[in-house]
Amino acid sequence: MSDDVDDADLDPPDDEQDLLLELPLPTRPRERLDFEVAVEALDEELAEAVDAAGVGEGVGYELDDHLCTLFFCGPDAAALLAVLRPLMKRSPLGRGAHFVRTVADGQGGFSHQRLPV
Repeated sequence: MSDDVDDADLDPPDDEQDLLLELPLPTRPRERLDFEVAVEALDEELAEAVDAAGVGEGVGYELDDHLCTLFFCGPDAAALLAVLRPLMKRSPLGRGAHFVRTVADGQGGFSHQRLPV
């Protein structure tokens, strides 16, 4: 999957919840190249697992200077997390990674909740 994600693709329908997976990027150029290849494979593996479990879909990923973010959506973020967390615990890319989900703050707004891998 490409690292070019259209922002319109990241807005799930109202009945779906987002779950992000944030991975720290390596700082050395050679490690960064290897990382990008590994992220592409990981993104595909995780999207297939989420699809096979019937809990949502992988929507792609983005890379910036310091962070790689993988995007997932489905009707229940907890169900997505239940599928993704065990896979990330076994992955070398899981080191230093965390999940982020959007939760209602009780005042009509939303906040981001960081969850460990």
